[in-house]
Amino acid sequence: MDNERVEPVNGEKTSKLMKNLRKTLEMSGRALLAGLALGGCAGSGAGADAGNSPNGPLFSEDFESGKLDPAIWRPAVNGKNVVEVQSEKVAHGKYALRVRCPAPSTLTWAFIMAQHLPAALRQHCFGRAYMFITPKPPARHTIFIMAGTTGFPFNKFEEVATANGKWQLTYVDLHPTGNNEDFHSGGAIPSGKWVCLEWEFNDHPNHTTIWVDGEKIYETDFVSKVTKATTDLVGGFDEFAFGFRLWGAAPEAFDIYYDDIALDTKRIGVVGGN
Repeated sequence: MDNERVEPVNGEKTSKLMKNLRKTLEMSGRALLAGLALGGCAGSGAGADAGNSPNGPLFSEDFESGKLDPAIWRPAVNGKNVVEVQSEKVAHGKYALRVRCPAPSTLTWAFIMAQHLPAALRQHCFGRAYMFITPKPPARHTIFIMAGTTGFPFNKFEEVATANGKWQLTYVDLHPTGNNEDFHSGGAIPSGKWVCLEWEFNDHPNHTTIWVDGEKIYETDFVSKVTKATTDLVGGFDEFAFGFRLWGAAPEAFDIYYDDIALDTKRIGVVGGN
């Protein structure tokens, strides 16, 4: 309505105008509350998804600040593994995240983790990240993305992972008294190129779906092998992690790149999509 002339209105026209005004204010309020839920920080990637919806995803990070914001991200790294924002290989813009296992190793995890995200993501959420794996993913079970409780490495979560060259979707309880998992695999893992990975994590009932470049690759329900329950197994997604955890020794070096991470209550799609 910028620079438009607004004629006087009354009656039914006034009622419609007020309804539209209230709707606009409600949408603005939701966007403000999402920002406040992040402590005023939504990563540096708000602009990358501006075309996807009027307000964009509830959370996004495109790493274009050139560094990790400590108010949002907590690195969890062991051994000589590396987590860094770099400019050598990117999906979009000037920067992307690299998580690196630089040599054969028995210490094999490197994540960035975020807590205190919008409450709307806690039970059922969708995500997207551009990924590039080189030279190839380890043959062993390797976690890429986790959503679950705090307390890593003793946490409960749903994951997007790989094993033996395939995608693996898993519910895991690593609490000292837990040691419970339900895993399912299917679809080949791409390497040596950027792909748009999307996922759905649901804790009620427990279910995960993944898409690669817009194509649904695999989905599965989860059941507790201890209680046989099929819902609320995680107890809420309070922490999200991106990187890798390799179960067992890494036989060779590998890199995984992440760019344009986003989380929302609905599918997000590609950067710049509608």
